[in-house]
Amino acid sequence: MFSEAFLRSLRGLRLDTVRRRPGTLTGERRSPRRGRSLEFADYRNYAPGDDPRRVDWNVYARLERPYIKLFEDEQDLTVYVLLDDSPSMFWQMDDTSAPAPKWRCAAQLAASLAYVALASGDQVVIETGSGQRFGPQRGLASAAGMLAFLERLPQQQRPARLVLNTWLKRVAQQARSGWCAIISDCLDEAGGEEGLTALASRGLELHLLHVLSPDELDPRFVGDLRLRDVETEAFQDLSIDAASMLAYRRQLETWRMGLAAAVRARGGRYRLVNSAEPIEQIVLRDLRGAGWLV
Repeated sequence: MFSEAFLRSLRGLRLDTVRRRPGTLTGERRSPRRGRSLEFADYRNYAPGDDPRRVDWNVYARLERPYIKLFEDEQDLTVYVLLDDSPSMFWQMDDTSAPAPKWRCAAQLAASLAYVALASGDQVVIETGSGQRFGPQRGLASAAGMLAFLERLPQQQRPARLVLNTWLKRVAQQARSGWCAIISDCLDEAGGEEGLTALASRGLELHLLHVLSPDELDPRFVGDLRLRDVETEAFQDLSIDAASMLAYRRQLETWRMGLAAAVRARGGRYRLVNSAEPIEQIVLRDLRGAGWLV
């Protein structure tokens, strides 16, 4: 999926967190709390992906159950990468067997952010709109499994339609506070504001990567057309001329600005992504330049 040079670049980056907050599991991110290094706080049940070095083996010997030591002076960040795998993400003008450029871009974005998080020692969860899930996992040893998970997704069974609010609310029910990237084309008539609110209420820092193809950003259609919605199978007859194209572009900008305002109103960040741009440019120039990665 990536070149070794690009992976080396990712290993030198970290996800930027807008808010600093106390952590529970020792990690690489400093907490705002003051105190002794590795100051013991509590225990919790061991979960897949936890560092085995944090298991209290004395407690295990007594109870025959693994427990993790919790500390107060460093921050444990959970990173959620929410990847839209609805039919519209696989749409492309040319009917070819190759992966759709929009989906390929979205999957590469998910892989890039997850790889940065794993390399930084953060806990990573990837969840798709269809309910496919990777994680929670930590450490670069999990990177190969993460990439394999993403590469398998196009072959997995998916629902005919994704309701954005329902998906985001479902994730919010089980999420803990952390860093959350939503990678989607956001093509849902109901929008996703209720879902964004649910995620933000769980203490998640929201980052919306709004992925659209060049044909969606600047369509070149002309004449009389019949369009088919790939999710609802509904048809729409249109006669497209220069005036209707201008109206489309204005409506697209209004919609995009509304999404950006909704995310920012909840303390989050928004970025439009053109799926035709190289992933190296999007990540190393755009996201890094915008301060999403440091």
